[in-house]
Parts: sequence; C-alpha cells; structure tokens
Amino acid sequence: MDLYRARWLLPIDREPIESGEMLVDSERIVAVGDNLDATGAAVHDLGDLVLLPGLVNPHTHLELSCYREKLSTGSLWEWLEQLVTLRRQPGAAQGERAAVLDGAAQSLAAGVTCVGDISRTGMNVELLRGSPIRKVCFVELFSGASQPPFDAASLRQVFQVASTHTEPDRLMIGLSPHAPYSVSWSDLLGAIELADTHRLPLTMHFLETRDERQWLEGGGGPLANFLDRFGLPNAQTDRPRTAGDVLARSGLLDRAPLLAHVNYADDDLLNILSQGPISVVWCPRTHAFFGHSPHRWQEMISLGINVCLGTDSLASSPSLSILDELRYLYRQTPDVDPGLLFDMATRRSAIALGMGDHFGSFASGKYADFVAIPWDPAGSGDPNLNILESEYPPVTTWIGGRCNGREPRNPH
Repeated sequence: MDLYRARWLLPIDREPIESGEMLVDSERIVAVGDNLDATGAAVHDLGDLVLLPGLVNPHTHLELSCYREKLSTGSLWEWLEQLVTLRRQPGAAQGERAAVLDGAAQSLAAGVTCVGDISRTGMNVELLRGSPIRKVCFVELFSGASQPPFDAASLRQVFQVASTHTEPDRLMIGLSPHAPYSVSWSDLLGAIELADTHRLPLTMHFLETRDERQWLEGGGGPLANFLDRFGLPNAQTDRPRTAGDVLARSGLLDRAPLLAHVNYADDDLLNILSQGPISVVWCPRTHAFFGHSPHRWQEMISLGINVCLGTDSLASSPSLSILDELRYLYRQTPDVDPGLLFDMATRRSAIALGMGDHFGSFASGKYADFVAIPWDPAGSGDPNLNILESEYPPVTTWIGGRCNGREPRNPH
C-alpha cells in the first residue's frame, strides 16, 4: 500500500483536510483523513501541495485540436461552415488523428484524468487505447454526413468495430447524436435504442444557440438556412415543436443523457430538466467565444440539476484545461462557493459520464485518480481559493495510483 501526504487534501464530498493523508491499495483508495495508520505502507510525503481528485472534462472534441486559432468568432453556423471547409482540405484527416493524441497529452498535463471525447468518425477509440487517461469515447452521428456514421445503421456498424477496443473503466464507448437539428428523428431514436441495448452513455448538443430554439418552435431563421445550404435531412421534416418535446418524445427524459451547453433554456425547460436524471455540461470560455447570453447554470443547480464543466475543443477554447475553466469562472462569479466550482469539475462530471461510483471524489473504494497543485504561500489560507486565485499549473497526476510523470518530493 501507499500513503500520500500533502499540505491539503480536497476530498470534494467533505471539507478540506489540512495535513491530509490518503491510503491507496493498488489502484483504489482505502482511506482518507489525517494521522492514518500507515503500517507497512510506502509513505509519499509530497510537501506543500494540494491534492484533489483528477479533473474530469466531460465535453471535448480532441480531434479538433489541430484547428486552434484557425476559426474566427461569429455565429455557430458561420463557424461550422469554416470548420467543414478546413476538414475537407488535403491532409486534414491525418492532422486530426495526430490532434487526438496531442489533445489527450495536453489534458493530462492540465490535471485532467478523464475525458468525454466526441469524435466524428469514432477514430478516438483506437487512437486513445494506449493513453493512460480515462476516456469515454463518444461516436458522433450526423445524419446525411459525407462519411459514416451518417444514419442509425452506420452508427451501429461503427460501434461494433469500436467496441473491440474497450478497456474496463479505462476506455468506454458512448454515442453522441449531434443535435436535434442535425440528427433526423428516426436516427435519434435508433441511436437511443442502440445505447439502451448496450448500456452506453449518451451525449447531445442541446440549445447551443438561440437560433436552435427558434427553429424548434417555429422553423425558419439562420439554422433553417444552414440546413438548406448543406441539404441535411432535417431541412424538410416534421419535428417536435419545443426542446422539452424533443426530450419527452424521444424518451431521453427517462434516461440519464449528458446535454452539452443548454445555453438558451427557458423556465419550462428548466422545470423539465429538474424532474429527471439529466446532466448539463457547460463550457464557459467557449460560451464567451461565441458571445452567448448569460448562462442559467446557477439556477439549474438550485433546481437540483447536475451541472458540470467542460472545455469544448481548442477550435473555440484557448486550452483543454478544466483548471483554466475554473479560474475563469471564479473571476466572473467571485461570490460563488469555491467548493461548488471544484465539485462541478470533478464529482459532478464523473456522474455526468456515468462514472460517479468510480472516481470524482476521495472516497474508499474509488480509483486513486488525483492531481497535485502547488500551494501558493502568498495566497489565501482557504485551499480552494488558494488554487483559484493562483496561476500555478498542476504538478502531475496519478491515475489508478500510478503517477504520470515524475512524482514530486518534499524537500524537507
């Protein structure tokens, strides 16, 4: 067994522990506290560091890392058209394959121990198999796309191939019907059925723009023009007339999907979301990149909705660091409980990916996934604020009790 000792431990599901200790047996946590019985354990005195559960990024597109700073801000539809153009250029596929691995390495360096990564073709499954980072690899369905999966049948075929690369609790497969406007009704139902059959997590972009809500409720607008321009199936189709109807008629309300963004929820939708096991992942810096209206994440949390934080991709966010998202959000909302912010980046995110029993907090039986962040001697005595108000990057991470990099040592 191994005993890890640091200036502070942030268990997340309880108060911070000064001079905290964590006992690890192989991959899992045995006990957390102070003055633990460490008889026979190898002691790792890490000194002036804060240990907290590994950060979890439940919404990203690692394959888009190669398009960093190559797309200009504007409406989502303009951005998507720029992205489509870039992805059709010679060599784009090779660049995206390299970007998946580079994005995973950047995530680990930023203290992220698990990602919910969406890939347009599902190539992330094979590519990330050897990476130490935990991952839920979502295969994205876009109805009418030029390459598979482009309908429910091809999604099933891509999943069957991808499923041969899974690793228990290390590499899981999920499904991502892209959005209500980009997935036909029959394809959405087919994706949900496939997820039900194999007990797969589901994620979906939802109400990312005001245009999407307008299109659902009455049709027309910039989104309708976008669908017509690309000849997508939903350009001419019957559909549910509200966001709530999409969730109810598809059966998603009876499941535990992870909805990405939900930037334009009205009161009726908030009430609907609060009635079920739905999670919402919000990406603050991508939200700012597109100039969206203020997000209602605090209201969602007050209603009992599980809200967590993601980065989205490097094509719309300056980094893949959840810690950077936390610090950005803290600067925007300094009156918010800092413990809640860390909860949104760890425990709540693990729950959103269906992995809440395995990591996300320091609890007996969970995997020993954790990150070390330097203590700022000139900063706040509150360990949460000490991290949020500093600029120190993570020192290193441990996944399943194994250090990824060089383990820090107490010089004293």
